[in-house]
Amino acid sequence: MRAQNLTISIPYVGCDKDCPYCVSKMTGYMKSWPDLMWTKADKVYNLAKAANVTSVLFTGKGEPLLNRKILLSLIRKFSDWPIEVQTNGIWLSKNLQFLDQLAVDGADIIAVSIDTMKQFWDYNHLFRAIKRRGMVVRVCMNVTGLLGDDSFFNLFNMLTREKLVDQILFRNITVPNNTSKEHSAAKWIVENVDEHHYSDLYHQLMDSHPHEIRTLPDGTKVYDVSGVSVTFSDYCIQDSNDSDDIRSLIFQEDGHVYTSWNSKASILF
Repeated sequence: MRAQNLTISIPYVGCDKDCPYCVSKMTGYMKSWPDLMWTKADKVYNLAKAANVTSVLFTGKGEPLLNRKILLSLIRKFSDWPIEVQTNGIWLSKNLQFLDQLAVDGADIIAVSIDTMKQFWDYNHLFRAIKRRGMVVRVCMNVTGLLGDDSFFNLFNMLTREKLVDQILFRNITVPNNTSKEHSAAKWIVENVDEHHYSDLYHQLMDSHPHEIRTLPDGTKVYDVSGVSVTFSDYCIQDSNDSDDIRSLIFQEDGHVYTSWNSKASILF
């Protein structure tokens, strides 16, 4: 088995953002077992080595920065790899000094999830603080009706105007497999996500014949657009894999490793 990355889900202690399309609400929560996570950390480390992962990503069913003690402990444990920390940015934008600890313990990329351009402008001071500490700024744009109907290059020019962003990911907001259509978040997605907007953004970029700099094992292509890395993700979470070369090994907060976010049957150990 090979994997592109190891994704570690920090035990849930809450979330300070109420996303109407929340994937965690659709896929469900599980009982946290932090002690078991730490007990199995060495095995997971060895599995990541054997699977030739190239990076470790920290995320969570909630906001990972609300559980900072275990976040930092696990960052230190897996700091042999490039480390990415995903966040909604709310707590971190008010506590910039914590970036010092993240940098010292081994974080390399801070990925901030954005729904609107107003959020982006509000976080400019956060992006500056990240760059001052030598870490990479990734903006993850969630493509929903909240974003409006701007074209790719209008959005790109706004995101890069201040030269604060190193990487941009456009994420297609979708309903995970095995989710009831009656779930409130699923209904919100159906009502507020234009299935054509995401593909229009992608094709607008493709029409400009961007320079492709690499293709990731899962097929995701990375483009150089005026010196900024641009990628597109067709789905919110990893539902399944159709090859031995999977996108992510997922170390969940119950202390077990899976290959899918929303299937307990995908458990490895």
